[in-house]
Amino acid sequence: MPQVLKDEVFERIFQAAVDVFYEKDYRSAKMQEIADKAGIPVSLIYNYHKNKEDLFDKIASSLHLNFDKVATEEEQANGLPSEKYKNIAEDYILDLLDNHKIFVILMDKSQGTKYEVAKEQFIHSIEQHIKRQLGKKTHVSYNDMLCHILASNFAEGILEVARHYQDRQFAHTMLSLVTKCYYEGVNSL
Repeated sequence: MPQVLKDEVFERIFQAAVDVFYEKDYRSAKMQEIADKAGIPVSLIYNYHKNKEDLFDKIASSLHLNFDKVATEEEQANGLPSEKYKNIAEDYILDLLDNHKIFVILMDKSQGTKYEVAKEQFIHSIEQHIKRQLGKKTHVSYNDMLCHILASNFAEGILEVARHYQDRQFAHTMLSLVTKCYYEGVNSL
């Protein structure tokens, strides 16, 4: 089979799997459904992927989550928190949302895989970032639950934008409003 055709079949399988995992989840998705969506025999999937877990791994690993790196860059930058977010984290999050289906799959639909803790890790990373930033700004000792709640809400806000994604401009507008509320409060709208 010529390489171009192999690449095209691989891409059809990949996109069909993204759609099926997004509509269902890892556990509920069937290889036959992926094959049907790709318009190929199910046996052809196994020429490219050992099993459903291998296919899911290819999809999940195609999204490069590294919020810790972004958080570190933000923490080392000067300026107001909202400015640092805008200058450093915003494009990173928008790039994640360009792959919104994969992001949602990874965060919400990966039970039964090695990625099932991805959402908790994402929240934890944001939580640690908030703790470090609060530590720089105040000497008041807050209950750790506050940082967890703020991190969970921020992560869930990003996920809601991903779940209802229309295009990059929509994502940018929604993230701008969410972060404005996050940094300045609802009364700022």
